[in-house]
Amino acid sequence: MSFPSACCNTPPVVANYTTTGEYGKLGDLDCYFAGTKGSKRGLLISYDIFGLHPNVLQLCDILGSLGFYVVLPDLLRGTLPTLADLANPEKRRDFIQNAGSWDASKPAFIEGLKCLRNSGATSVGLIGFCWGAMLVVRALGELEGFVGGAMIHPSMITSEDLTKVGAPLMALLSKDEDKEMFKKGFEGLKAEKSFGAQCHLESFEDMTHGFCAARGDWADPVVSKRASDAIKLQVAFFNDIMPK
Repeated sequence: MSFPSACCNTPPVVANYTTTGEYGKLGDLDCYFAGTKGSKRGLLISYDIFGLHPNVLQLCDILGSLGFYVVLPDLLRGTLPTLADLANPEKRRDFIQNAGSWDASKPAFIEGLKCLRNSGATSVGLIGFCWGAMLVVRALGELEGFVGGAMIHPSMITSEDLTKVGAPLMALLSKDEDKEMFKKGFEGLKAEKSFGAQCHLESFEDMTHGFCAARGDWADPVVSKRASDAIKLQVAFFNDIMPK
């Protein structure tokens, strides 16, 4: 289980965006909320290691405008690993085992599900980027109540993790992820799981790791279009597994 090399040496873009959602709390975590509270369809989003980046906030607002109620918790509590940290084996290991571990974020997923249910959501899905995609897979393997999850340019995921998911899963890869591992993993899901037909794997071979989150230069029309394409696929996936 590791980060792709592109994850450890590519900085986030500088982006300016005026949000339309609101900030609040999820338990003791700072949190961003987007969309209409009371929507029957909820989404809990786990960001990449660059935290509450404007691109991710904008993505939340887009999903909120399409009828989802979106919760984005600040899982790393504002203390983010740097690229230098990720390039250092000891510091990277410390992040993976502590602040970046599933155990550290699991309570937020439980609280996020409860929050969305209490807000009126009858179905709740998950979206995760890079490191956050690992949390999505672990949640679908250990927790009940989520109808499915989408992972975008995922990292820190093993083939064994994929065998444990208990709900439909989508993966959108860039050119930098382990295509063969994900291909075999999704072939297994389609063959062995009752929900296999709803699983979806797609590669954006013209995009680098992080294009749909903090590392995407959305001022570039090509990157912006491909990020929009990825968002459309996420919406289509959740429209398929969530009743409106």
